[in-house]
Amino acid sequence: MKDRISESGVIEDRELAEYFSLMAKRYMKIPCKRVLSRIKAKGIERGEALDIGTGPGIFPIFLSKTLPDIRFKGIDLSPVMAEIAKKNAVEAGIRNGIEFEVGSAYSLPCRDHSLDLILSINTLHHLDRPVDFFNEVARALKEGGAFVIVDFHRDTGSFWIWLFNFFWKVFFGKHPGASQGFLQSVQSSYTIEECRTFFRQ
Repeated sequence: MKDRISESGVIEDRELAEYFSLMAKRYMKIPCKRVLSRIKAKGIERGEALDIGTGPGIFPIFLSKTLPDIRFKGIDLSPVMAEIAKKNAVEAGIRNGIEFEVGSAYSLPCRDHSLDLILSINTLHHLDRPVDFFNEVARALKEGGAFVIVDFHRDTGSFWIWLFNFFWKVFFGKHPGASQGFLQSVQSSYTIEECRTFFRQ
């Protein structure tokens, strides 16, 4: 297994950001449903939620339609992505109960123990200080709140990496800035054991 290679999570290029937004709207329905099932399994039906590294806002937009009693906020380091997420929410007909802004995983925009739900969907592998991030999550969550985290992990078997990279190139890799996106993300991700260690720390 290769050593981790850090990958920046900030997309500044508007054309690339618009491309990722288009692809996410087109192909992310099944992952959105899986995240929804995890939230329902944790019994979270109302309150305040934060999506960290929201990108084009696809997950909170989808979730806000089926969980109308949860108020979602999405944050991203990219001003371009935050702007696109706002536009996507309007296009989806959502004007209340959701907002997007520029923000960092290391300084969550909320009071201590004020959030019922925190989402981190394919964001962890962009972070070089995961322990600082997890400490912020612990600070922000209410007692009994839920933390749903979905990401790649570097110790995935080579067959699965090859298979998912193939599908990535078929569905997402038509833009030159995105063609190596999946492999870069896997190479920058953490192993399962590394994540356990971060949580213990």
